[in-house]
Amino acid sequence: MNFSLRILVHYRVLAAFGKPFDYFLVEEPWRVYAVLEKALGRHNAELVINILTDWLRRNGCNVTRDQLLRYLTAREAWG
Repeated sequence: MNFSLRILVHYRVLAAFGKPFDYFLVEEPWRVYAVLEKALGRHNAELVINILTDWLRRNGCNVTRDQLLRYLTAREAWG
């Protein structure tokens, strides 16, 4: 994500949950989509997921949007 979007997400998540976005990425990745949805709204959460999917593909991780959503919504996806 570009810097300005990352800052927006960080502060919206911090305001909504009292923890920074990075906490959820590292400690509770299965909650990331729900966190984004609550902090930014459904439409913007979808945009962030699309941006993340594109970024992952550009950096050599051939993951589909559906696979990424599974990782960011299902605890059992993490073993």
